[in-house]
Amino acid sequence: MIFQKFLKNPIFKSFFIFSIFRAIYGFFIVIFAYYFSRELSLNAYETGMIFIFSIFLSRIGYKAFKNKLNL
Repeated sequence: MIFQKFLKNPIFKSFFIFSIFRAIYGFFIVIFAYYFSRELSLNAYETGMIFIFSIFLSRIGYKAFKNKLNL
């Protein structure tokens, strides 16, 4: 009942969807970075570049996702 009231609020709904998106995206980017750092023998700076690139990629992806869901 209280949760449904919160979901009607557009700010809370957007924040909730963003949190779920970041949790799922974050999990997969860590797996991706770990795999490539081991497979290609990347050092810490190169692995850090993967994470920095993922920051920009996630912003673009979330904006597209947000527009698709009309949030």
